[in-house]
Amino acid sequence: MAKLDVEFCGLNFKNPMVVASLEPTNSPDLMKQCFDAGAAGAIIKTLTDIEDMARLTENSKYCIMNQEGEIIEGKVPRDFVFYSRSGYSSTYYKDWIPYLKETQAYAAERGAHLIGSAGAKDIDGWIDICRTIEDCGLPMVELNFGCPHPAMMPGVHGGSMIGQVPEVAGEVTRKVCEAVDIPVMIKLTPDQAPVLEVARAVQQAGAAAVTATNRYTGFAVDIETGEPRLAGPAGIGGPWTKALTLRWVHK
Repeated sequence: MAKLDVEFCGLNFKNPMVVASLEPTNSPDLMKQCFDAGAAGAIIKTLTDIEDMARLTENSKYCIMNQEGEIIEGKVPRDFVFYSRSGYSSTYYKDWIPYLKETQAYAAERGAHLIGSAGAKDIDGWIDICRTIEDCGLPMVELNFGCPHPAMMPGVHGGSMIGQVPEVAGEVTRKVCEAVDIPVMIKLTPDQAPVLEVARAVQQAGAAAVTATNRYTGFAVDIETGEPRLAGPAGIGGPWTKALTLRWVHK
């Protein structure tokens, strides 16, 4: 049998399959299903103290489109476009504490890892969320500098707005790395960002790894009505982004 385990940031993963931070990791039950299916890790839906980003998830909008920009219902083709607008975890991060402990224990019993994810409104928030994640026994945390949606919301600062500025990204990373003892990974944004400069800045600030990358910000239009899909800009991705992502991995 092939040997699939990998060493990453000092942790041993039984295989390279790690579920990204998204709606299926916004629920302990769904994360447990991922571990039962064999996932070596799962990154929790980003925990936050930004109320607007939590409310955005409660009002999430999604659609799947084909290459012509038409919304698909039923069978999804291999070259689909995933278009959605969502936020961070809809549950306040302190309220996650018992569920983090429970899910981490469940993952450990199956030889897997639960990885934290944080997105905050200021330095104190970043530190407190990451310390909460560490105190619950999670072995690693991802800082979400990649989410495109804060940039669309007046008065909200976070996500890709941080990931677009190397100095800011580096400073937040440094403060968090000084505050916790677990490995810190940074989720990068490809949107209007000097990706390599940001990656260097967070590496120099102490990051153990980077995630390359979050989705792009898109704008889809219904050509029959002239109206925007989902009422405005949203995150866009799909299998077609693989080559774009691998470009950043290569660089």
